[in-house]
Amino acid sequence: MLKPYLSWFEDEPVDAVVPAKGAEFMPDLAALGAFHAAKRTRRVRCRECGKQMPRQVYEAGDHLLRCLECGGDVEWLGAPYLSVQLRHQWLPESLNAQMGAAATMPDELIKNRLWRLVDAKAPRGGVPVVLLRCGWHVDYAAVVAAIRKVSPRRVIVLTTSRVHSEQIVGAGRVVVPLTSVARLNASGLWLDREELAERCLRGNVLTRKVLSQPASAPQSNDMWFELAPDRSWLRVNGRVMRLWGKQRAFVASIEKAHKRGQAHKRFADALNDAEYEGDVRSLRQVSKRKDFSDFIGIRDGLVWIRDDVD
Repeated sequence: MLKPYLSWFEDEPVDAVVPAKGAEFMPDLAALGAFHAAKRTRRVRCRECGKQMPRQVYEAGDHLLRCLECGGDVEWLGAPYLSVQLRHQWLPESLNAQMGAAATMPDELIKNRLWRLVDAKAPRGGVPVVLLRCGWHVDYAAVVAAIRKVSPRRVIVLTTSRVHSEQIVGAGRVVVPLTSVARLNASGLWLDREELAERCLRGNVLTRKVLSQPASAPQSNDMWFELAPDRSWLRVNGRVMRLWGKQRAFVASIEKAHKRGQAHKRFADALNDAEYEGDVRSLRQVSKRKDFSDFIGIRDGLVWIRDDVD
């Protein structure tokens, strides 16, 4: 139900209409408030340019219809029917409600394109969240500029599609397709807030291909980090952490997982690869330095190299 709704949500023009009885779940979406009220509609064809389009019109106004392209006379195609238009504000409002802020109205940063939602709760504090309405004709430069104004450091970008421009990928920006953390049914929209928080912690390998370092410090293999050839240091976002002893093999094991496209590595496997012995159950036993946990994330038995290093 969410995927077809999002396909309508992305439709252009933004005021496009869909038949009120076009799918079996249309009544459910209407009851949830996802549509404006249904209106009488005629499909017309221009006698001059041949353009066809649906037009919402009262019966008394049929004879007044003109082509929106050239202004020419139109002829009616088929019988009148009911159609609806999406309330684009419904989706960001529902997402805010799912994050515990039903009374907070989303801030429309770019009309019908980008919304600022409430902050998501994460272990390191609140993280700004924005909703991006994807499509084929998006000014991604304007989108990125607006996102940077929200926060130049950490932002979760919820997208309505898995297909988007690489321009929105950047250091500290975690791009999350809405279909991976939400679902929609007759009861309403449901958001997996725990999964969203975890995405914020570990990011997304598909969106981490960021070259955020200066030219003097190139990164290898388009990853968001660089590990020294001798494994003596790890660099993320320009910050460097020295590695000693078995820590080098431990981090190298995680690096291999990331280069294979994996978002994380099992903590136990990384310890085994580094030949740690004894009962090692925490990252503090690998290194007691505070900066180690700034670079290496851990949760639910999984470890990864963080991409939100300050």
